[in-house]
Amino acid sequence: MELKITDFKVFVAQANFEWAFVRIYSKDLYGTGEAGPAPGLKGMESEFRQLLIGEDAFKINRIVEKLRYAALYSGTTVYHLISAINIALYDIIGKFLNVPIYKLLGGDKTEIPVYVDAHGGKGLEAINALHLPVNLPWIKEAEVETSRLLTTNNPVHGRLSMEKWNEDYSPEAYAKRALKMKNEGYKAMKFDLDVPTPFIDLRRVRNGDLSLKDIDYMAEIVKAVRESVGSEVEIMFDLHWRYNLNTAIRICKSLEPYRLRWLEDPTPAIMAVPNYDELKLLTSQCSVPIETGENLYTVYQFKDLLNTGTRVWAPDIVKAGGITEGRRIAELAAMYDIEYSPHNIASPIGTMAHAHVGSIANTFGFVEFHGHDVPFWNEIVKPKRRIIGDGVIKLTEDPGLGVDLDDEVMRKYWPDYNL
Repeated sequence: MELKITDFKVFVAQANFEWAFVRIYSKDLYGTGEAGPAPGLKGMESEFRQLLIGEDAFKINRIVEKLRYAALYSGTTVYHLISAINIALYDIIGKFLNVPIYKLLGGDKTEIPVYVDAHGGKGLEAINALHLPVNLPWIKEAEVETSRLLTTNNPVHGRLSMEKWNEDYSPEAYAKRALKMKNEGYKAMKFDLDVPTPFIDLRRVRNGDLSLKDIDYMAEIVKAVRESVGSEVEIMFDLHWRYNLNTAIRICKSLEPYRLRWLEDPTPAIMAVPNYDELKLLTSQCSVPIETGENLYTVYQFKDLLNTGTRVWAPDIVKAGGITEGRRIAELAAMYDIEYSPHNIASPIGTMAHAHVGSIANTFGFVEFHGHDVPFWNEIVKPKRRIIGDGVIKLTEDPGLGVDLDDEVMRKYWPDYNL
């Protein structure tokens, strides 16, 4: 039995984040995958095509090893494309065998819990692969915050972001949005907490520092969310690597009464280059579970998290190595009873890849859903169905990923679409 690869294509679509899709063809049959946002992915198409054509799609291990050796000096960005290829290989194999991926993996769980990323009183603006804001036509119709940023040439997240406070970042706005998410059936939700307060001093933010007034205000936001949803809903907050160690510990201690599921990336310990020792210092002083991992690659980097005291791992398999690495990371997490709750800012393609891995993850918590405010998130796929309902993704008997891109709808939103 052989499934020879005959073509390979890449297409990048700007949505709330950049969605980079790949297709691997074996004559008329194809598999679809998704890569996490990164500059230059389309430019790698012709080189990777040379590596893939003629290979047998069943030989996933050989193909991944070949791509790793070929990309020996190419850094982490290339791993985004390798991840997409890995997902597409599983998809085409599943379609060929008429079996869903989770069954290929030996999974049995078919209802995968989801947490919704709510951002603040409104959703997050659209950003490109360099974390710069972009203005798109659909933004006008979406419930997305548009007046926080003072500049458009600084990354949206981090200490260089120039921001001002508005009512979307009031405790009342957070509480209202939290209740809305609860009423939509979500049993878990996450908000951004590295947001401007009425007391913001950009000079302090530039140094990763906050005043006690800022921290007290952040605690009021968290308190408002907790009181809004009660104790039956899990709540989490993201700090996007923004603060220095002392400030992060102060924030952490101020939030202890509100029983967070986790506090995400308070310091830049794992931003571009990992600093595991910083995580050790943080977790030794913080009783709230610390979540991290969205910027790590392969099980090898997650192995080094074991001695840091982090209690929730959040790999993003559309960049960390695809379904193969997702499984390895989930198995390592299970060996130490560490929660596996993957980061996910992907389209339905990447989201479904996460869900299939979730079926076999023995310490699975939730998969992230960051597309709540994107009006066409469900529209771009076939068969037509609501992928997330009552806070879960239901895996079906449909082969491969169980969803595929609807080419006609894709061309509606991106006229140059070609896969």
